[in-house]
Amino acid sequence: MADTDDLDSLVRGDSFEDQTFTGLELEDVELGGKEFVGCRFVGCKGQESRWRGVRLEDCVFERCDLTQAKVAGMVAGKLQFRHSKLMGIEWTELGKFASLAFVECTLQYASFLRLSLRKAEFIDCTLTEANFFEVDLGEATFRGSTLNGSVFRGCKLRKTDFSAATGAFFDPAQNEAREAVIAIETAALLAMHLGLRVSGYSSESGATAKASRGRRK
Repeated sequence: MADTDDLDSLVRGDSFEDQTFTGLELEDVELGGKEFVGCRFVGCKGQESRWRGVRLEDCVFERCDLTQAKVAGMVAGKLQFRHSKLMGIEWTELGKFASLAFVECTLQYASFLRLSLRKAEFIDCTLTEANFFEVDLGEATFRGSTLNGSVFRGCKLRKTDFSAATGAFFDPAQNEAREAVIAIETAALLAMHLGLRVSGYSSESGATAKASRGRRK
């Protein structure tokens, strides 16, 4: 796999295969229409970079900062993000059959809109105050992730695994949640949302506060 720290080569080229891009300064850079296959981006800074129409197949971003990057229209096949900062990104209009995996990433304030993300992985991520609207998350996993204040609306959550997530809350009346796997904390939040009183969870508890934040969204 070739390694490059040459920004000009990246900007001028149209197609890249099996290359590693290290430490590039991509802030506000236009990358639309390019194709990357089997490539890695390591330690790159791409705040507000623009990726419309980019095809990323079997690629990895590691220790990158893509805060508020513009990814609408990106084609993402087996795309992984590791230890990266992805705050405030609006994930929408991704190519059909998008395949995403996030490991130890910061996705605070991110929005996922009208996407099919079946079997997506959110592992040990920070997803506080993220929005999931009309997203198919069937069989996805949120293992070890923090979801305080996140909103799920119009989503398909069949067999979605929230069992090891913290702060997860969703309204079953607004989502298809059959066979979703949830933690005891989430079960208590759902019960209180339906007007039940759960032993061990007072109105002053942190769990109730989280439920209240979720309902206000």
